[in-house]
Amino acid sequence: MTKTIELIRISLGIIFLWYGILKFFPNLSPAEVLATKTIDILFFGLIPETLSIKLLAIWEVCIGLGFIFGVYTRFIVAIFLTHMLFTFTPLFLLPELSFTQAPYAFTLVGQYIVKNIIFILAGVLIYQNTKKAPKEALI
Repeated sequence: MTKTIELIRISLGIIFLWYGILKFFPNLSPAEVLATKTIDILFFGLIPETLSIKLLAIWEVCIGLGFIFGVYTRFIVAIFLTHMLFTFTPLFLLPELSFTQAPYAFTLVGQYIVKNIIFILAGVLIYQNTKKAPKEALI
């Protein structure tokens, strides 16, 4: 892995660790309302908001730590990309929060979502530059 890709991995890890930690404390994360509304819709209201935000916080902190320390990187990228796909759902589920004029004029929330395209590309770069774990010999 090149130094540049390693720095991208660590930077992404710091961002996710930071975003995740904020979600453990009510009303600190600017994405809390958006996240809880989206999770509520995706899971048909079956997960209480206080639990859903904590689960999301754990997920983001795990991604962050995985990227920072470079452990299980391919797995971390997989759960990261899954998370990233879900971040686009408010564009479809909550268009009133995402657009001033759909589909081209974003609100600040919509811009917050669309910037994840660069995160996804960073994740793909990290994945492509991570060596596969050696296969264990069959006994």
